[in-house]
Formats: sequence, structure tokens, C-alpha cells
Amino acid sequence: SRAVGGCAEPCRPQSQECMALLGLDTAQKRGIFAGYVLLWVSSHLLVYSSRRAGAPPYNPASVVLLTEAVKLALALSLYFAYDAGAPTTTGGGCAKLAEHVSLAPELPLKYIMPALLYCGYNNLVYANLAVFDPGTYNVLLQLRLVLTGLLYQALFARRLNRNQWLALVAITLGCVVKEADKLSAGGGKGPLRASLGARMQPPAGPAAKRR
Repeated sequence: SRAVGGCAEPCRPQSQECMALLGLDTAQKRGIFAGYVLLWVSSHLLVYSSRRAGAPPYNPASVVLLTEAVKLALALSLYFAYDAGAPTTTGGGCAKLAEHVSLAPELPLKYIMPALLYCGYNNLVYANLAVFDPGTYNVLLQLRLVLTGLLYQALFARRLNRNQWLALVAITLGCVVKEADKLSAGGGKGPLRASLGARMQPPAGPAAKRR
């Protein structure tokens, strides 16, 4: 234990201090965070398995559309349950929703561009997991933090501090190390170089066949 202001306070384990630093100071918050991580990893594993050879074919765009429809249904259900209030003589929850939208008509328009970008991102997840395994995809996905940091500094005229730059460099080095074996495996002739070398070879013409 340690004394704080003359009173003895038991020392908290270091793991609890780290959780509190992340804002996960209650069991409920930690449970929600753990559930989010579990769903994130599971979704990538399921998508990767569904895109492998031998899996039943399907249209990824239809899956994304169905997912967004379910999100819309859940959002409307939560709105009608908590924000719409009790039905009045002027109408029920739908009338309240129309009234709220009319009070701020520009607000839905502000969400259109992020929604379209997010929809495109969800489609790209299926395209990428058809090429990369989940581990490689999630490591390379961290490069978005590097791009976000550079755009943040360029567009908003806000300079990143030294620790932030060190973090971006560490992420970049981690991605390079993860993919280094594909560039240098087998004595400098990894899969990528072998593929490029095969494409650079001239096609075998009739003269080569006669030899």
C-alpha cells in the first residue's frame, strides 16, 4: 500500500492502471471493448474464409447492403425506443423523426459523404481479404494511421509532436518487417520478385521453339 494525503491506499496492479489510462475503468467498459475486438477479429476471419477457393460464391456488395440495412433498422429502433417519446395527437415516432429532421435539414447531408466512404471501405474489406490473409491485412491496415497523420498535418496546419512521429515511424517499420520475407525470401527471389521476373521474360516465339 501507499500513503496518499496521510491515508493508506492499496496499490493497484499495473494492468488496472493501463485500463484506466485507456478509459476502461469499469467492468462494463472493458466488456464492451473486449466484445468489439472479438467481433472485429471474427468478422475478418469469416470474410477471409468465405473468399477462399471452394467457398460458395456470393456478391460482396449485397452483403454490405444487407449489413447497412440492419444497422439502419437498429438505429431507427433505438430512436423510437429512447428519443421519439410517447405518441402524441400530432403523430407517432415517424412524425417526431420528420420534425427533428426539419429542424436541422443540413445535418443528414453532412453524414452522406462519410457514409459513402464507409460503404466503399466495407466493400474494399472483401476485396482485400480475397488477396491477403487476416494477419497481413490488419498489419498493413495500420498504414492508414500514417496517411491520416500526414493529412492531418497538411490539411489542418497542426504539427505532430515527436512522440507522434516516432509512433508513425514504428508503424511503418512494422509493416515493412511483416512483408520483408516476400521481397527477400529464397536468396533475394521472393514471390513478388519471382512474379516480376517471370513477367519480364520475353515470350517464347517460333524461333525459340525450333531451338
